[in-house]
Amino acid sequence: MTRRICSSLAAFAFIILLASWAESAEVVDACAAVVNQDVITVSEVEEAIRPFVERIKAEVPFSQRDEAMRQARRNVIDKLIEKHLMLQQAEQMKILVSAAEVEAARKDALERGGASEEEFKAELKKMGLTEQQYREKLKEQILSSKLVGYAVRSKVVVPEEKIRQYYENKYTAKASGYHLLQIGFAFGSSKQAARQKAEEVRQLVVSGQDFREIAKQRSELPSAADGGDIGVFKSEEMAPYMRNAVISLQPGGISPVVETQDSFMIFKLLASGQDAAKAPYESVRTDIHEILLKEEMETRYKAWLEEIRSGAYIRIL
Repeated sequence: MTRRICSSLAAFAFIILLASWAESAEVVDACAAVVNQDVITVSEVEEAIRPFVERIKAEVPFSQRDEAMRQARRNVIDKLIEKHLMLQQAEQMKILVSAAEVEAARKDALERGGASEEEFKAELKKMGLTEQQYREKLKEQILSSKLVGYAVRSKVVVPEEKIRQYYENKYTAKASGYHLLQIGFAFGSSKQAARQKAEEVRQLVVSGQDFREIAKQRSELPSAADGGDIGVFKSEEMAPYMRNAVISLQPGGISPVVETQDSFMIFKLLASGQDAAKAPYESVRTDIHEILLKEEMETRYKAWLEEIRSGAYIRIL
């Protein structure tokens, strides 16, 4: 891949001054950071930081914007350094991603999001991405996933006793309660769109589709990683909107779509009363294994990345 040439910071400043009347001139990009043999350019940073800049302008008070911008730039550069390190590792390990894999991931994303081609393209335009840029990002994600699989996941083993201990701690309760699953959609830029997603998903789970799988694929809440499982709650521990939605449900029942302060939610009651105190071990073992596997992978990934980073030549300009 042809690399753009780094100029000095002084030269870049001079170019910026000339840009207003020399738009047709070839601009030499400046260095923002160096990662071994790779260069992270200022334009690369500016492209990555653009969504954060818009959010900061919309949400952060004017007096705090400078510091928010500095922090955003630091975070973006750090993520770009991580990206370049991973791409270098993948190249060393000869890990490749085919066009067919990218296309399969693209189709899967459309299916999981329940979006048509037209809606997908409109969303890309809203995000300021071209189709090619989106495919490049997908390719990087697949490459990253493969790399983590080879370097980290293959070495992670979750002992049965650890799964059992998690089960005893999380699923055993001294008092009766309500064991709940949830799916949720944040308002974001469109409250109406969030409600529509919630209504569509509710129809899917009411018709018999697996609530946990739908939660993993579609929910926008952190509990999605656990199949929507938020554990056992006593009545007095629940927020009013949650209590009102589930207290009259029978085990296996699905709540109506519930509006909260910033999202729409759907709940499923797995069990209530004393039955909620302890779900059968075999019914939750796979979910617990996935939770613990994810936690262990995140821990090992951070250690692995830190090891790579400590041995790399990195300079932020």
